[in-house]
Amino acid sequence: MTTTISRKALSSFSAFSSAFGQDQTPFSAFIQQPFGSVTDLTTQAKRKLPTYASTSRKVLTDTIAQQLENQLSDAQLSNLELLREETTMTVTTGHQLTLFGGPLFLLYKVLHVVKLARSFNESQTEFKAVPVFWLASEDHDFEEIQSAQLFNKNLKWETEQKGAVGRFGMENYDLVLDELKAFFTTKEACELLELVKNLPDTDYAIHYQQLMTRLFADFGVLVVQPDDQALKQLFAPVLKREITEQPSLKAVQETNERLQKAGWSPQAQARACNLFLLDATGRHRIDPSANGFTIDGKVFTKEELLALVEQHPESFSPNVILRPVYQETILPNLAYIGGGGEMAYWIQLKGVFDAHNTVYPLIQQRNSLLLIDGATAKRMEKIGWELARFFEPKEQLRKSYLLEHDADQLNMEAIQEQFQTLRLAMITKAKEIDVSLESFAEAETVRMSKQLEVYEQRLLKQLKQQHEQALKAIDGVCDRFLPGNVLQERALHWLNFAPSGDYSGLMATIETAMDPFESDLIVVELKN
Repeated sequence: MTTTISRKALSSFSAFSSAFGQDQTPFSAFIQQPFGSVTDLTTQAKRKLPTYASTSRKVLTDTIAQQLENQLSDAQLSNLELLREETTMTVTTGHQLTLFGGPLFLLYKVLHVVKLARSFNESQTEFKAVPVFWLASEDHDFEEIQSAQLFNKNLKWETEQKGAVGRFGMENYDLVLDELKAFFTTKEACELLELVKNLPDTDYAIHYQQLMTRLFADFGVLVVQPDDQALKQLFAPVLKREITEQPSLKAVQETNERLQKAGWSPQAQARACNLFLLDATGRHRIDPSANGFTIDGKVFTKEELLALVEQHPESFSPNVILRPVYQETILPNLAYIGGGGEMAYWIQLKGVFDAHNTVYPLIQQRNSLLLIDGATAKRMEKIGWELARFFEPKEQLRKSYLLEHDADQLNMEAIQEQFQTLRLAMITKAKEIDVSLESFAEAETVRMSKQLEVYEQRLLKQLKQQHEQALKAIDGVCDRFLPGNVLQERALHWLNFAPSGDYSGLMATIETAMDPFESDLIVVELKN
């Protein structure tokens, strides 16, 4: 069962995310065109196809085949062969090499692309599209990818390596992998153990590419590892232009000024040269200087860098400003799907694409989902509140509940009044019979008063216990929806919702719930 909650009603989403997801029209000046329906993909195919060389297609498909030799499923092989055809395009998402393919939103990104490509294929017959997952293997922010939150435990890969994470060796990785597998060793076999079985340990990029290829095998997703000499060769003209003309900085600065005038803050900042030099020690900034370029204090002439592009284009790595241009250079791509943060910097880049003579793709914000498992659903039912309310701060919810179910609702005043009436009646009756019984009656009513106090305390204790249970239920729901005050999809690994280690059913449920043109939060109640 699925429903939706407006992004605008939830403080967890930025104003930009809510606005861009709802309607791209106000951003028309910063993008190729608003992307509002599947027919827009056909328009983009006619725009992109004439600019994409058949030689580039051959390099791309041959590279994927070489990178993933004997690793592709039937669905992936079929899509790879389809991609060799001149009228086949791609729909793409990408992400960092997060530990074990988490968190949840990584699944959402890829399955959104799967669903969108399928919808396009069903909408017309002139073109075909295949889903692609682009690995950000040259990213160097290891701290962002080294952990996974699973079953209330933080799994962490500890290594001192620096630089492009895809080029990391696999030292100490077996330790965190063993921690992962330990959650599932009580079963003789499960899908998770098969997923991570005998993965290559050459380097992290190769390992991760095969992990993602296995994970999305049934969906036909082609996983591209872009840190590759043949693919970088296709990007060489852009590399040279960035070295000789450095047009990206001016393009971004002009766009940023227009964005600020429109009321939006730029997400990323360009540099004079938006390239790194890659080597065994890491990624090194290339900075223009009076004598050419400076890299870690060493001076290179323009001619030396251009010669290096010719001989070893794989030695260069684009930063956040040029990475999208690299992607769109080597792929026959129609649309890029990403999160709100990604969309915020993509709208800065249309001028960069124009400066490098590259077609800017359609862009679209990925679906956001909230998964409700059976235990969480029971907690929600116990509290009785509507779904959206659980996105309020936890402490605020606890206070609200106590106000709504205040202990004062157990009104003992009426009972006390009735007891005082009874007490006087008992003493009066005793005195009517015999004055000497008055002290006896008073003693009995004191005993009864103490019993009434015990009765009252027992009721109050039970009420307090009921509150404690409800408060624990509130805590449980909040921790599932906003663990650490972060959206579920950004904090939890997807295996939290497949505790047996068999995850294919979860992925099928998510894929079914996906709606590429739904801008609000999709809530999915999982079957027990």
